[in-house]
Amino acid sequence: MRPTMRLLEDELIDRIIGEARELLSKLGVDIHNQGVLDLLAGHGADVNAQACNARLTGDIIDRALSTVPHSFKLYDVLGNETHDFQGDSVYFTPGSTALNILDSQTGELRKPTTADYISYVKLASGLQHIASQSTAMIPADVDAGISDSYRLYLSLLYGEKPVVTGAFTVEGFEIMKDLQLAVRGDEQALRTKPLTIFSCCPTAPIKWSDITSQNLVDCARWSMPVELISMPLTGFMAPVTLVGSLIQQTAENLSGVVISQLVIPAIRSCTAVRPPSSMSGSRPRPWVP
Repeated sequence: MRPTMRLLEDELIDRIIGEARELLSKLGVDIHNQGVLDLLAGHGADVNAQACNARLTGDIIDRALSTVPHSFKLYDVLGNETHDFQGDSVYFTPGSTALNILDSQTGELRKPTTADYISYVKLASGLQHIASQSTAMIPADVDAGISDSYRLYLSLLYGEKPVVTGAFTVEGFEIMKDLQLAVRGDEQALRTKPLTIFSCCPTAPIKWSDITSQNLVDCARWSMPVELISMPLTGFMAPVTLVGSLIQQTAENLSGVVISQLVIPAIRSCTAVRPPSSMSGSRPRPWVP
């Protein structure tokens, strides 16, 4: 048995979810990507292209949630299963995207290099209880324009574990996708055995940038798992109350799920199960995009 800790009562959780849905229908979500706005408009959203805003109906949210997979798996470079994200499964991964590191020899703060990144990958490969690696730092000895794909290249070249990563540009995603295709061999193999999880972060409050929303769409097209990282700053870019921040966070995550699931709904619905009924108001259960 695994001990659990619950900080919110079911009734409050239901209210938070309900108010998040209301936010998306009344105030909408700001999306600075015309293609994504067109996608939502095609599914019935009320889109104001000039304001870069889309108001989502309850029906759109429910249709997107109805295609959310109940679980997914990750595989290493060799094709071996390493993760099964379902139920209460928990996996740990190293940190992400350090701009500076503390030099272990001199004790000084400095920019990381390719050599540092390779050492990190080799270390992560030997950590028995860490099932994946992450693109944990940004090597400063290469051009910034290739830094996102370069990190993934080093991770796949010197390690075998799947990678939690993210693209800094739309063009960077294409290269990172091609690197994974080179490892798997073909498109179907990559879809069958995902090698990475991409981090896609909405911008508070309830907004998606051009690049991040496009990354989200591209990941959906290639069946690459995505983690949505909503980061409301209570009292700054989110309401001052904890409940208010949770409502905003829920709305931001829900908007990401809707965008992702509506990209290829026919493919999604072939293998997906209906999501937890908590999104419609009853008791919540774990779910993943």
